[in-house]
Amino acid sequence: MRNHIKLIAAALLLCSCYAFSYKKTSEPPTGVAYYHFFHIRDTTNIGVLWEEDFVMPFNGKQSVYASATKISQDSIQMAKLEAAMQSGSNTINLGVLRQTTSDKLYLNEEQGALFINKNFNQSNYLIKEALEKINWEIEPETKEILGYTCQKAQGICKGRKYTAWFTTDIPVSFGPWKLHGLPGLILEAYDITHQIKFTCTKVVTHGSVPTSIALELPTDATTTTASAYDKMVKASNDGMSMDMMNAGGVTVDNVVIDRSVPGAKRKKFIVNFPLELTK
Repeated sequence: MRNHIKLIAAALLLCSCYAFSYKKTSEPPTGVAYYHFFHIRDTTNIGVLWEEDFVMPFNGKQSVYASATKISQDSIQMAKLEAAMQSGSNTINLGVLRQTTSDKLYLNEEQGALFINKNFNQSNYLIKEALEKINWEIEPETKEILGYTCQKAQGICKGRKYTAWFTTDIPVSFGPWKLHGLPGLILEAYDITHQIKFTCTKVVTHGSVPTSIALELPTDATTTTASAYDKMVKASNDGMSMDMMNAGGVTVDNVVIDRSVPGAKRKKFIVNFPLELTK
């Protein structure tokens, strides 16, 4: 009888260990990856870089990719506005505003969908985009990034060939921007010319998702298409341009003179190396 009780106790202990082990391994990984992005958009002027920091909270099913630079800048500007209101000041020094990326990218692997969240005239819009399948070729080469062993992979995304370094230590199939589909988190990626590069600067795999950005789609967003959104923006911009020309007869001179060189015109910035070649 005593041996029978010992056998039952051992079986219960073994079952509880298996249950704990299954629960531990079945929980989807949750974390936040931080990336630094740079892009040479004008190849005739490679000294001018677009640089921006991004944040990407994720779990086992979905991720959201947004500009950390914009989040920080907006927070600072809001604090200045609130301070001015509280003090009753009519003067607000907002400082130098950087141009940032306003779009948020919501990627859901289970649904096979990518949602682009845009904000225009203080209204939210959601554009659904088919999630591009990237045919990655995984190679045996490895290197260490942020203490993680990463493996090399190559694939084509939005018309450009990328090299990506991913780690299976964080088993989620997400990465910066629209790069996804590998058996581990992408910590570094760059195009074949090295004129586009995403570098992970920090990964947090414990704690909560930042309150400034949520994984869930915004509930106040209006669903639309890319073409309908572009038409709306164009119509609004055309309307504002006509209003500005008709209100007061203001004339805008588009010619900008670089006075450091007499008679010389400042070189016009041209995006001849866009991030996406295909939509």
